[in-house]
Amino acid sequence: MTQPRETRPQPAAGAEIGSLIGGAFGLVFLIINSASFSTLGRILVLIMGIAAFAVIVFFAIRSLGRMKRAHVSSATSVESAASAEPAEPAEGQVAIAEGQAAAGPRRTVPFGRSYWIIVGIEALALFGGTRLLSGLGHPELGVAWVAFVVGTHFYALGHVFKLDRFHILATVVTLCGIAGFIAFFASIPAFIPIFSGIISGFVLLAFGLWALVAVDDR
Repeated sequence: MTQPRETRPQPAAGAEIGSLIGGAFGLVFLIINSASFSTLGRILVLIMGIAAFAVIVFFAIRSLGRMKRAHVSSATSVESAASAEPAEPAEGQVAIAEGQAAAGPRRTVPFGRSYWIIVGIEALALFGGTRLLSGLGHPELGVAWVAFVVGTHFYALGHVFKLDRFHILATVVTLCGIAGFIAFFASIPAFIPIFSGIISGFVLLAFGLWALVAVDDR
């Protein structure tokens, strides 16, 4: 009987796509909200952001490649077992089961209807809120509102994806958005893009890297 191979832990389902999306949004946060920085300050922020996003892209592509190779290997094992001598059906069935187990549990990407409903609500809230703030004469609060909405929507995604780490991300980014509003009422509007934009951007990039770390509760 063939012994099942040990498999390495894998990131959560959809982690590769999710990390790329989160990292891209984080980089956009940095690009937009560093516009008021000095030339040197903006260059440093963008270099760090681009470097972090490049690392995310590298590990996401590598993880997707491993998934593809594991799938091909599993399919080959099943085909080999199916073509074995029918004289020992029990061993053939065991070999098939072991081949499937060796490839690890199949990861179903959870970008279903619930995900798109949440994203749709988020988009409406972002558009409506920023338009309202601009209409009230406070467009500088737009980034604080964006961080607040992006942060709170991760609570819902954490429930859909069944990942507690999303709740940590949600709390941090939401607090960044609230910090921007506090800066406004404290009459230090220059700190709004820092609290709600730059810090949020780096948090999203950091989470993009963390999302590619294997989890046991997927």
